[in-house]
Order: sequence, then C-alpha cells, then structure tokens
Amino acid sequence: MEFMIKFEIPYNFDLELLNFLDENIDKNWIEFLFLSLFKEDSINARSHVENINVNGWTYQVPQTRKEYDKHIDEIQKRGYRPAILLQDLNPISKEKLDYYFHLGIKDFVVNNDDLALYIKNKNSKYHVVASITKTLSASDIAEKDYSMYDKIVLHFPFNRALCRLKELPQEYQYTILVNSYCCYNCREARKHWYSTSKTVQNVHCLKHLHKDKLVYIPPEYLSLFEPYAATFKLQGREYPTFVLANEIYYYYHQIHNPKAGAIYNRLSPFNEQEYFNAAKDLSFVINKHFSKKSDSQTPA
Repeated sequence: MEFMIKFEIPYNFDLELLNFLDENIDKNWIEFLFLSLFKEDSINARSHVENINVNGWTYQVPQTRKEYDKHIDEIQKRGYRPAILLQDLNPISKEKLDYYFHLGIKDFVVNNDDLALYIKNKNSKYHVVASITKTLSASDIAEKDYSMYDKIVLHFPFNRALCRLKELPQEYQYTILVNSYCCYNCREARKHWYSTSKTVQNVHCLKHLHKDKLVYIPPEYLSLFEPYAATFKLQGREYPTFVLANEIYYYYHQIHNPKAGAIYNRLSPFNEQEYFNAAKDLSFVINKHFSKKSDSQTPA
C-alpha cells in the first residue's frame, strides 16, 4: 500500500517502539526514524530531556558506541531508514561524520547550511533535511539559497498560517511538524531547544497560558495541509514508548486524539479556516518577495 504523504517518526532508543511499528504500522507510511547522534560526538536540540524521569519513564541515549551501533543496525535490519539529527550550532567535524556514513546512514536533519552542502557533495543521493531549529521565516526561504536541502521543516507559525503556505517558493519541498503543543508566537524555541537540565528552568514557555495559540494539527485536519507538505513530522523522541505509540497510531489512522482536548475545544469543521489562519498576519509567515509581486497582500 502506498501513502500519499509519509511521516518522519522519532526514535526513543527503545526497541519496543520498533516492535510496535512492525506489528501496527505499514512501513510505506514511514519516511524515516530520526534520532540523536552518539552523545560524545555532538549535542542536539532537547538534550535537556536526557536522563530525566517523567512519570516513570527516563529517556536515555546509548552510553557506548557498541550500544548505539546496535540500535542503528536494528532499525536498518527491520527495513526502516535511520535519520541522524545534526542540530548543534557548532557543526560536527567531518571526521566524526564519517562514522555515520560508515554505518550506512543516508538521511540527515541538519541545522548548518555548509554542513548540509558538504553532505550533499559527499553523495548527491544522501537525503538532507533543513531542521526546524533553523526557524526559517517565509522571507528567509524566498530570499536565500537552500538548494542544498531536499526538504525544509517549517517553523511553528506556519501551522496556523494555512493560507500563507501557497506563497512559499515552489522550488522547495516542505515538512510540517504536526503534533507539537508549542505556541505559534513562541520566542523561546531556540532557547528551549538548546537549554540544559539547569537552564531549562529559565525558559518562559507560553503553551500553558495561551492554549488558543497552540500549533498542534489534529489527525482529522491533516488534509488541509496535504497540498503543501512533502512529509509530515511527529515529535517525541523523549516520550515513553506507550505515549509515542499512541501518537503514531492516531496519525496513522487519522482518528481523534483524546489527549488533544485543548485543541478540539477550540476547533471544529465550522471554524477550521479561521483557526488555522490565526497567524496569517505575522511578519514571520508573510513572503515579502511574493507580496511585492501580488496584487493582494492576503490571498484568499
């Protein structure tokens, strides 16, 4: 069975997640499983969640390369593609990157343009995705060269600026992160992503105060975004397997997610256009290059 749009799935270093996928999810629905690189090689966004106990679950990354290699091998052996997150603001050295090439990894989610270009020049068949941690605005995408990427993961505001997606440059393909509970007007994203277990307490998170601004797209409403997405992405590599499995299951079957009540309480088929365009006037999502060529500042 072929699916029109595939999903990028987080991997939490629990082999039970692979068992769940094998038993419940068609592999054709999955683009790749993304995971952090080995802990000694570089940092990744959200490293502050490592080794923290949350409701009985502790997200732990492999402590040895032998253990890390085992996870990569298991992912590949079961017919999935592992994608490595390269999100450090100080790019990984090319020597360390060779380790991942030797593991047979061909998918990379990258923050740095020069590193992305290096990977593409290494092998044009490598699949390179621009990380959401780049927080690219519509004008960034329109005015700068991102041809070294196969896809661009769009930042939070685009989830609530549906009508602006058609204005994005057509020469690029886009990925939309659909299950985040962050706010579209969040200014703390990078500070949060790159915080530590000590500094995370200084992050001013808005999601608990502004539930009307959450960027979560329920499974039943994905069809609105399908014309603009090459793939969808799920977050949650730090989630317990039973929580992550539920998230995957809801999106795989496009059924109601009971845990997303804060969104369903504000969203219905009668106000979906208004709801998903709440951020349409933010300068972040307005393609100034497009607007100069258009007779209308806000397309229908």
